[in-house]
Amino acid sequence: MSKRILVTASLFGATAVILGAFGAHGLKNLIDQNALAIWTKGVEYQFYHTFALLFLYLFAVKRADK
Repeated sequence: MSKRILVTASLFGATAVILGAFGAHGLKNLIDQNALAIWTKGVEYQFYHTFALLFLYLFAVKRADK
C-alpha cells in the first residue's frame, strides 16, 4: 500500500513540474495573464497534493514499522 502512495506522489510531482514548465514557457505567449495565473495556481495545488501524499507515505511507513 505504501509503495503505491509513493508512486502516486512521484507521478503527481513529475506532473506538477511538467505542467509548471509548460505554463511558464509554452503558454506564456498563448493565453492572457489572468488565465496564466489560474494555471499557475492549479500547478501550485498539484504540488501541495504531492507533499500531502509524501506525508501520507511517511506516516504509512512509520505505522507499518510498529
